[in-house]
Amino acid sequence: MKLSDWPSLRLVIPLIVGIYISDTIENTRAEMPVWCLIGTTLLIALIALISSGRHPRFSGFCLSLSFVFAGASSYAIQMNRVRVEWPSHYAVYNGVLTSYPLERERSYRLEVMLQDSLYGGHNIYLYLPKDSAAASLEPGCMIVFDGKVNKPSSEGAGFDYASYLLSHGISGTLRVQAKDWHSLPPDGTEGLRIRAVRFRRAVIGKYREWGLDGNALAVVSAVSLGEKRALSDRLREVYSTSGVSHVLAVSGLHVGIMCWFLYLIFPAFLFRRAEWMRQLLVMGILWGYAFAIGLPVSITRTLIMFSIVAVCRAIERETSALNSLGIAALIMLAANPSALFDMSFQLSFSAVLFIVIITPIMLEIYEPRNPFGRYVWRVSVLSLAAQIGTVPIVMYHFSGFSTYVMLANLFVVPVMFVIVSLSMSLWIIGWFPLLRGLAVTSLTWLIDTMTVLLTRISALPYSRLELSLHRGWVIFVIYAVVILLCVWYREKRARHLVEALACIAAASILAAFQNFVI
Repeated sequence: MKLSDWPSLRLVIPLIVGIYISDTIENTRAEMPVWCLIGTTLLIALIALISSGRHPRFSGFCLSLSFVFAGASSYAIQMNRVRVEWPSHYAVYNGVLTSYPLERERSYRLEVMLQDSLYGGHNIYLYLPKDSAAASLEPGCMIVFDGKVNKPSSEGAGFDYASYLLSHGISGTLRVQAKDWHSLPPDGTEGLRIRAVRFRRAVIGKYREWGLDGNALAVVSAVSLGEKRALSDRLREVYSTSGVSHVLAVSGLHVGIMCWFLYLIFPAFLFRRAEWMRQLLVMGILWGYAFAIGLPVSITRTLIMFSIVAVCRAIERETSALNSLGIAALIMLAANPSALFDMSFQLSFSAVLFIVIITPIMLEIYEPRNPFGRYVWRVSVLSLAAQIGTVPIVMYHFSGFSTYVMLANLFVVPVMFVIVSLSMSLWIIGWFPLLRGLAVTSLTWLIDTMTVLLTRISALPYSRLELSLHRGWVIFVIYAVVILLCVWYREKRARHLVEALACIAAASILAAFQNFVI
């Protein structure tokens, strides 16, 4: 297990370092000290490389350095576009609504893209009072309002809400009264994003027409369309407390099932001498589906990896899961550097990374011969690997983690496989009343039963432990130690074990220094 075996990781790691450095400079405003430290470190590394006589490594160093600067500059450029110095006085704005109104406790939240010449292209959250006029708004409507736009703030949010908004391209927020806004009819030019939003709403309306409602409608909408607005706060809490909220995201499980369906519809014998055409057809349908549901992080990452595998199949070449994961991260961060600080991006990639690294090792150590025992062990290993990858991030963002996630996954994974399969099949059999009624009844019963079981698990003693990580660098130390231990197990070289212990010692010294420094 060497880093050179995965060239994509050798590029994405410097890119992440550059983005992180740029964010540190942006948040601390400590341009001169940080850049002096970076410059001194790079100069020492450059002198060491030249003096060692290993000139072939010099090109690799320069390549990594270029990706560090590329990550730093691209993130700085994106933040300069998102961050806006809003006027301190009241002003009149006009924009286009890009989503349906989201109902809050006391207001409706609208995502608006401004059309003004000065602030055109910037997105803000506009909060309107609850009334019939606000509720009737649809994507594509023009809206005119006046007020004082505020910068994103984390005050009273319980987490870094400002960074969350900026990473999602939201430049400001504004709350107006009913008298301070009015709508205009759409101008007739609907972009791809607005059409996708209308498509999802139309499909949800069809689900409701076919008989789905309540929790069943909310879960089916989430797993098939990535639309989570219908999920109640109570339902979200049950899935979160039991540690299985990830199943509500459109991810690898959903893409895998869709691939299976599509490969059945387009069997290999129809494309005997044109396998590339079969792969292109399947990937084209999947990417069209991804665009229709708004390109969430989890499905984008999965589809990039699947596309790489499809290309390798078409040209009869082998591929690596870690290389595919690295390429997916590289593409997504190149397109949107601030995605690095999006929690869904962090959880998605860290879970897959540790599943790929840890699962083969655990299955080598032990694997039962009994089919039922093999299933329980494999699900437990997958759950444990994903937990190792995601728990530090969850602790950092939410100051705690779920303790019965492995127990919940034993029945949630197979049940969710059936739910996703039925949800996808409903698009085909929904036009046949008898089959549709059977599918809707089955989905309702499965989702209600799963919700009851998860509610009981979340009610167990110590279902959630309140532990927190206050420093982000601790996450990287934990990951480094786990990865070094896995490499040590593979290669049986004491050097990697010493490196893991050195990481722990360095982290302890740094933590002690931060605790006692004035």
